[in-house]
Amino acid sequence: MSRMEQIRLSSYSMEEAMICYLARELRNHEVIGVGNNSPIPAAAALLAKARHAKQASVYILGQCDWPFQGTKEFFDLMQRGEMDVFFLSGAQIDSYGRINLHTIGDYGKPKVRLPGGAGSGVVYFTCKRIFLFKTDHGLKGFPETLDFVTSIPSSGKGIYHQNGLVGVYTPLGVMKPIGPDGRLKLAATVPGVKPAEVQGKTGFDLGLSNEDDTSIPNLEPPSTIELATLRYEVSHELRRIYPLFVKQHFGAYLKSAVVQS
Repeated sequence: MSRMEQIRLSSYSMEEAMICYLARELRNHEVIGVGNNSPIPAAAALLAKARHAKQASVYILGQCDWPFQGTKEFFDLMQRGEMDVFFLSGAQIDSYGRINLHTIGDYGKPKVRLPGGAGSGVVYFTCKRIFLFKTDHGLKGFPETLDFVTSIPSSGKGIYHQNGLVGVYTPLGVMKPIGPDGRLKLAATVPGVKPAEVQGKTGFDLGLSNEDDTSIPNLEPPSTIELATLRYEVSHELRRIYPLFVKQHFGAYLKSAVVQS
């Protein structure tokens, strides 16, 4: 590897970091599902399969070799309890990992009408491990109370629900449900971000002991091998599903690979 390439692999974008952090959480032999408009989780699933989860089954909505008839068979698989992992997001995520994909403001007269749940009600109840993600982190996106509850990570006694939420991944760090009530607490920050900064951009209490809480670890930065695999292997496969995303974030590396070949 050239010195120039080593330098290039020492820097990375927010999107690349989130992809690597999510990929590390995925396990070998798992059945992993990725829905629509989710290039970051899709890349994470492909990266995990390329690196440490080679026997995982990855189903990405929009892939060329989609093995289901439409989406019904896909959701049937979930409802039989055969989906290990899925990724969800929300315009709003509250302190318990409940999500809002319906409206901002009053439901009858909303400020913003959102696309809707898109099956998230089924997903949150039937998949064994759920990862929430947001590509921004601000007070409006993480309020104490949602304007509308689209889906929830846990339910009352006697209601079928799989294991549920693992954590919430954002450009600032990771929040995980900790304690018997399942309330989200700050579990780790990305390199260069202090816990107080995350708290200042979150509308609910993250359980910090003080502003400079030294008990909160930093996530390990993406490694050179993770970045190289993502940029020069995974991006080629991802391009078939998310060509615009790949062009925006990996276009330079794709051109470089063509020149070198």
